[in-house]
Amino acid sequence: MKLGGHETFAPRPGWLTKGLLHLEAGHSGTFSTPQIADELGVGRNMAKSIGWWLHTMGLAERSRQAGPLDLSELGQLIAERDPFMSLLGTWWLIHATALTANTGSSLPWFFSHRRPERFDRTTLVDALEQDLAVEKRKPPPLRSIQREVATVLQAYAVPVPRPQRDPEDNLGSPLHRLNLFRHVRATDRFERSEPTPVPPETLGIVLSSFAVEAPTEPLDEDVLLDIPTSSLAMVSAGAILGCTREDLLELASTGASELGADRMVVRFLAGERVVSIRSARAPTWAKLFYDRTELAARGGHG
Repeated sequence: MKLGGHETFAPRPGWLTKGLLHLEAGHSGTFSTPQIADELGVGRNMAKSIGWWLHTMGLAERSRQAGPLDLSELGQLIAERDPFMSLLGTWWLIHATALTANTGSSLPWFFSHRRPERFDRTTLVDALEQDLAVEKRKPPPLRSIQREVATVLQAYAVPVPRPQRDPEDNLGSPLHRLNLFRHVRATDRFERSEPTPVPPETLGIVLSSFAVEAPTEPLDEDVLLDIPTSSLAMVSAGAILGCTREDLLELASTGASELGADRMVVRFLAGERVVSIRSARAPTWAKLFYDRTELAARGGHG
């Protein structure tokens, strides 16, 4: 697990779009130069942060370590189908990819069973520090852990009640749209919230990721996966999507209705309910989402 890289900036509205369109236009994928910052219209540290979030969210990739970024297949698809990321489902697709893309960031930790259910900043810092002490020979300085926690919470936690801000203030994170965490400002505590509607394709991304036995292995597409409701995979999916087990079963049932039972369905196997899906990479699930959304916008007519 690597800390930092985001320059302590949570993503701001329009940042990922700036980065996507910048890369789609064929411009340099080295986000650390003053020239790139000027082209994006942000400060140099902000430009570095945009590059980090693009990579961490699975929208850009490197052909070699520390090399320049190029649009990933998912990034290219979003640049074509929803470049301004106006659809809520786009943010769910991005979130699910970020949590399963194996970029080495700390984000998966914040959506795992190792994270306390309710917490304040100090509790969360202590929990992350303990896990890092086990994982690393030399844990990072406390200050680095505190900055990591602050940045991720700024990215995801919705303040309750929402502060009265100037409409021109552009500091709110678009990941707040998912409503996965809320920050109760009166007590300065954080807790899981009721997430906004989750597209079934997002569940497909998460559950498909468990088909890969080793992080370096490519995913085999169109493999039938039977995932019992009691499995660690379902527990992990619930933590990533902010859903209970029953929520996930309902989401899979919606997937069967919207995508077809050959793609996703809930069934009984050996006396236990399982979610059965056809494995697919994130871009494949994303294309299914955009095709379904566009078909619905046309009134369901092909």
